[in-house]
Amino acid sequence: MFLFCLFLATFFWLLNSLGNNYSSEIICNVNYKNQPKGKIVLNELPQQFKIKIKGLGFDLLGLKMSITHPKVLIDLSKLEDVKGTQTISSLKYSTAIANQLGDHIEIKSITPEYIKLVVDDKLEKTVKVIPQTKLNFEQQYQLFGKILAKPVITKIVGPKSIVDTITQVYTDVIIQNKLSATYTQTVGFAKQYKELKVSCNPSKVLVHIPVEKFTETSKTISISAINVPDSVTLKTIPNEVTIKFQLPLSKMASLASAKFKAEVDYKTMNESFSHKLKVALVTYPDYIQNITLTPSKVEYIIKK
Repeated sequence: MFLFCLFLATFFWLLNSLGNNYSSEIICNVNYKNQPKGKIVLNELPQQFKIKIKGLGFDLLGLKMSITHPKVLIDLSKLEDVKGTQTISSLKYSTAIANQLGDHIEIKSITPEYIKLVVDDKLEKTVKVIPQTKLNFEQQYQLFGKILAKPVITKIVGPKSIVDTITQVYTDVIIQNKLSATYTQTVGFAKQYKELKVSCNPSKVLVHIPVEKFTETSKTISISAINVPDSVTLKTIPNEVTIKFQLPLSKMASLASAKFKAEVDYKTMNESFSHKLKVALVTYPDYIQNITLTPSKVEYIIKK
């Protein structure tokens, strides 16, 4: 009986209390749509308003127990003559918020009081795409040719102050270990561009990484001399150089017909005190790599 009376007393006290006016604070979600015409917003905009409200306890309790928050949608394209930095009063949207709260709720204040917009002109530009990779190959396998992106160019759109400084854009880094075959991957662009409010179209590119198995071989060729005066004969000692290099297995058949040419330059004779001339490999197939010459310098005899 005591508990029943306590319950009734508490119930009537609660009804009486909820009939009074109180102040409280709620959250209002803020969404944005559309950029100002020909402009881009550079700064982060507030995603929520903190709203101080006043009303009857019954109404406030209902709002506090509600799962959903009131929300407001701000159309940035309707802003007029946006230049540099502009502020928008949050109270401008108090009517839209009040309509969601009910007739008996009074909005006392909204935080932040102003929405600050930092804008820049929008600029479009076409730039080259540069793939970024971190590659590790299986033994005897190497990169054969250039790493290519398809398409090789992309259109970027962003703030004029940023886009003006960009001459090429980089992809996300492709990381591959123990590569033993040609590899392709679709990849987006580095995250830094999103942070700078710069978008790319297309937003992804196909990166092609050519890989082949290499073998090591060598070839011995004669050394020729250039820029030798007509009154002089120059003879190198030795008169041959051994070229050691790596090449793809698929190019072995082409090696027999490949052209090689090694030279020494008479004009460089006085540039060194070692009495030797440097041997330069001036003609060779473009598919060979890791070239070494033995000897790299040769002695010489001059006959008048």
